[in-house]
Amino acid sequence: MARTSVTRTEALYTALRADILAGRLLPGSSLPFAVLCARYSASMGVIREGLSRLVEQGLVQAEPQHGFRVTSLSIEDLGDLTDARCAIESLALRYAIEHGDLAWEAQLVAAHHQLDRTGQMDPDDPDLFNEEWTRAHAAYHEASVAGCPNKRLRAIAASLRDAAELYRRWSRPIGHDETRDVPGEHRALLEAALARDADRAVYALTTHIRHTTEVLLAGAEQLDKHVAESI
Repeated sequence: MARTSVTRTEALYTALRADILAGRLLPGSSLPFAVLCARYSASMGVIREGLSRLVEQGLVQAEPQHGFRVTSLSIEDLGDLTDARCAIESLALRYAIEHGDLAWEAQLVAAHHQLDRTGQMDPDDPDLFNEEWTRAHAAYHEASVAGCPNKRLRAIAASLRDAAELYRRWSRPIGHDETRDVPGEHRALLEAALARDADRAVYALTTHIRHTTEVLLAGAEQLDKHVAESI
C-alpha cells in the first residue's frame, strides 16, 4: 500500500510540474484542491504533498489562508534579472575569451555539439522542453564562461542563470515564439567565441538572453487576462 501511495504521489508531482512548466497551469493562477483533485484524479493528501514539493522548487507559492498558487511571472524581476545576466555573463565571457586555452575551446565545442544534437522539445509533450536538452543547454552556457579565471564571477553568472530557468521554460508556451532560431543563436555565440571576437560574442549572448525576455513581455498582457479570468 505504501509503495502504491508513493507511486501515485510521484505521478501527481510529475504531472503537476509538467503542466506548470508547459504553461497549462498559468503563472499566478490559483490551485484549488477540489479542482486539482478532479483534474488529476488524486486524493487531497497526494495533491498536498505534490504541491509542497513544488513549493520547495519555487514553482508554487503557498499563501496563508488562501491555499496555493503557481509562482507569478514578475515583469519587474524579469527585467532586473535580464539586466544583471547581461552585465555579469558578458563580463565572464570576455574574460573567458581573453584567458581561455585550447582545453576551454574543446569543452565549448563538445558542449555545443551535445546541445545541437539534442531535440529541444519533449517528443511526448510539444509544450514542454526536453529535460536532456535543458541539461545540455545549461552545460553549454556554463562551458562558454568556463575559461574565465574569476571563480566568483562564474558562480554569480551560474546563480543568475539558475534564477532565470523558470522564465526560460515559460518562454515557449507563454510567449508562443515557435519561429525563433535558438540553434542559430547558440551557433553564433560559439563561432564568435572561437574567433576570439569578444564584442561579437557578447552581442550574440546578450541578444540571446534578451530575446527570451522580449518573448515573455510580449505574452504578458494576454497572460494577465487569462489569469484574471481563472481567479
